[in-house]
Amino acid sequence: MSLSDQAFYLMAFIAFTTSVAFTSMVIAAVPTLSAMGRAAVSLSKLADTAREELPGTMAAIRLSGMEISDLTLELSDLSQEIADGVNKSAKAVQAAKAGIWQIGSLARQQTMSMIQERASLPVISFSLQPVVSGAARKTSHAVGQATKTIMNIINQGEMSSENNDDSGTDRLEM
Repeated sequence: MSLSDQAFYLMAFIAFTTSVAFTSMVIAAVPTLSAMGRAAVSLSKLADTAREELPGTMAAIRLSGMEISDLTLELSDLSQEIADGVNKSAKAVQAAKAGIWQIGSLARQQTMSMIQERASLPVISFSLQPVVSGAARKTSHAVGQATKTIMNIINQGEMSSENNDDSGTDRLEM
């Protein structure tokens, strides 16, 4: 064989081998290309579903966020109102305590003045027991009156705060 024939056969062998390799590659690529086509169709369906569902879902998430924000503000306002109520109650208790101390002091002063008044009276033939029981009765009466007065003040304070909450006006009832 001549050199040109050998070159021709070599070229023919290379061309045949290349065509067989290319054909087998195309045959092997057909299932891959088919799978890629199915994946593209699935991706298209997923994109369509996302395009349809995503705006509604995002709107619902935004609405939920706004509701949570509103709820947070309402809870903040409520906690502030509760704190104000507790402060007002503490002030009312302090005022009642101060009133009780004043009434106790007043009752003690009146009792002492009655005892001193009775002590300065001349000794009469009756015993000291009716004098002490009379002073105790008057003291008890004074303490009872003071208790009623404090309860009226507290009740008026509660009614006044309820009236303020209901109508926004101050009314004092006695």
